[in-house]
Amino acid sequence: MALSFRTKAVLFTVVASLIWGTSFPGVKWGLGYAGNDVMFLWLRFAVASLVTLSIVLPLRRVSLTVFRNPYVWLIGGLNSAAFVTQYIGLNYTTASKTALLVDINVVAVAIISYFTFKERIGSKQAFGITTGLAGIVMLTADGGVSFDRSEFIGDIMVYACGWLWAFFIVLNKKMLSKFNAVQLSSSAIVTSTVWLLIPLAYLGYVGADFTIEGPGWLAVAYLGVMCTSVAILFWAMGLEGVSATSSATIMLIEIVTALAISISLLDETLRPVAALGAALVLAAIYLVASGEGRRKVASIAHV
Repeated sequence: MALSFRTKAVLFTVVASLIWGTSFPGVKWGLGYAGNDVMFLWLRFAVASLVTLSIVLPLRRVSLTVFRNPYVWLIGGLNSAAFVTQYIGLNYTTASKTALLVDINVVAVAIISYFTFKERIGSKQAFGITTGLAGIVMLTADGGVSFDRSEFIGDIMVYACGWLWAFFIVLNKKMLSKFNAVQLSSSAIVTSTVWLLIPLAYLGYVGADFTIEGPGWLAVAYLGVMCTSVAILFWAMGLEGVSATSSATIMLIEIVTALAISISLLDETLRPVAALGAALVLAAIYLVASGEGRRKVASIAHV
């Protein structure tokens, strides 16, 4: 029996979420073999751009005219800034905490949408926002306030990364009236690659270490092909058949995947207070996503 269009869309979204869940520990592992974070990041997007364009252009899913829109370049700028912040932050904090703090952007989207689109925040969402803030405090404190520790700096950076992606998501939502999801997602990958040339050129000028060991190239290939190119295309196809609320809820799978891999393979742990904070963040994300009712909200997309 053939699967319905909606069932296929749900499966596409689940696959994208599972793949994205591997990106947090994948980046954490790969950065250990790279001399420079931004160089590693740019290589990931360069690979993703080549793979994406080789797929979508022959299929005529994307026209190069999309790059004439200035908002498309703003989307890429926000995405590249978010990734730079995440990669630098991952040097100081854990992959498991990064996954949780970044995905709190569901709460950020609700706040930004309230001021941008005048979308009302219901009581369920308001409770979710409050719960999420409490969880973030517990996660970043990790058993005790530690403003002098580098890990706290890393936590703040990846939390800021989540907010950058929230603005990226809201702008994506606004631009869906002009372009389809595949066009926006593909152009975001390409424009992000171009934007990243700016910090890369500066780092080259100051003599940054651009060496990368063998395992690092494996990480670049996996992150570029699977976690950027393939995952974003699956997400885009899924978004065409499910509501934004359903997509946002399904995307919670990536947090579970990231936590499982980080704890089992990277030997990361969450202390009792941080574990409680993680639970509160998960609850907050669910409350905000499910509290939208039938109204359309922006979905989570980490390209």
